[in-house]
Amino acid sequence: MESFQEVVESKWETLPRRRLGQVLVGGDFLSSDALDDALREQKRTRERLGEILLRTGALDTADLSAARYTQTALRSVGDAVRAAGGDRRPLGELLLDAKRIGAGQLDAALIEQRRAGGKLGEILVRRGLLTSGELEALLSFQLHQNGRAPLSERFRLGEILVASGQISREQLDRALARQKTTKKKIGELLVEAGDVQSHQVTRGLTLQRKLMTAALAAALSFATAASVHAGRNNSAAHSSSARITVTATIADRTMLRIDHQAATLVITDADISRGYVDVPAASRVEVRNNNPQGYLLVFQPVDRTGGMFREVRVQGLGREVEIRPGGGFVPQPYARIPVTMELGYRFVLGKDALPGTYAWPFSISARPF
Repeated sequence: MESFQEVVESKWETLPRRRLGQVLVGGDFLSSDALDDALREQKRTRERLGEILLRTGALDTADLSAARYTQTALRSVGDAVRAAGGDRRPLGELLLDAKRIGAGQLDAALIEQRRAGGKLGEILVRRGLLTSGELEALLSFQLHQNGRAPLSERFRLGEILVASGQISREQLDRALARQKTTKKKIGELLVEAGDVQSHQVTRGLTLQRKLMTAALAAALSFATAASVHAGRNNSAAHSSSARITVTATIADRTMLRIDHQAATLVITDADISRGYVDVPAASRVEVRNNNPQGYLLVFQPVDRTGGMFREVRVQGLGREVEIRPGGGFVPQPYARIPVTMELGYRFVLGKDALPGTYAWPFSISARPF
C-alpha cells in the first residue's frame, strides 16, 4: 500500500505553491499584522510584496532572500518534511510553532492524555484538530529531526548562508571540501577561513530554525489539501463502476455565525489613567470552513474612533493578536468541524481617548483564502 507521502508525491504533483506571505508568517519572520499592513500598502502602490517589506524595514535583505529561497523549495509534503533537522521536539511544541493549534487546545489534549492515556497525535485527530494526513506529515517531520532520514540539501546551514548572501558558492565548496577531512561543523570551518564572522553563523542558524518552522507549516497545509484531494479521488473511483458518473466541484465556503457580541465599549477615567480597557468574553463566534488552506478572520472598523485607541489585542485565538484601529485579519487553520471561539479584547488607549460609552468599534467576518 502506498504511504500518504507517496500518494501526495505521485498523484497530486501540482500542489499550490506557498505564497511569500505564508512563508514569512509561518516562519515568524513577520507577524500577521505586519503582513496585513504590507498587503494594504501593496494594494495602494502595486509594488511587489518583498519590495514593500524592505522599504518599510519590516525585513532585511537576508531574511527576504532566505524566505524566497525556501518558497521555491516547498512544493510538496516531501519537500517540506525533508527540511526538518536538529533535535527531536514534541508534537505539541511543533504544532504551536506552526500556529496550527492554540495553547489552550494543546493543554486540553494533554489533560485528556494524562487522564485516559493514548498518543497525543491520535487525541488531536479525534478532537478534530488534525487530520490523519496532517498527523502523518508531522510524524515524518519528527523522523527527520531524529536524524533517521537525510536533511534536504537546500536547508543545510551552508546553503542558507549562500542563499541569504552571507557567503559565495565558492567559499561553501571550499569549506565542504575541508570538512571531508575533519569533524568540524561547516560554520566553524567558514569562520576559521575568514569567510564569515561568528555572528553571521549565529544569524544563519536563526534563519535555519525559522525556515524549518515555515516548512512545517507548509507540510501541514499540503497534507490537509492532499487529504481533501485524495478523498475526492476516492469518491470519483467509487462512482466509476456505475453506468452514470456524476462529478462536481465543491466551492470554497467559509461561514461565520455570531452567537454573542458586546454592543458598546465603555471607557472610564480609571481606564484612561491605566492606559487600556479590558473587555473579556466580548465576542463568541462559530466558524464553518471547508477550504483546506484555512480562512481569514477579519476585523473591520464600523465606527470612527479617531485617536481613541492605538491598537487592540485580541485574546482567544491561541495567541494574542494585535489589530490596528483600521482593522486587520488573522489567518486561521483548517478544521473539519465547526470551531467556536470566545474572544476577549484589550484596547490600548490613545492620547485622544475620552471617558464615555461608544458603539462597538469592529465587526467580525470570515472569508476563505
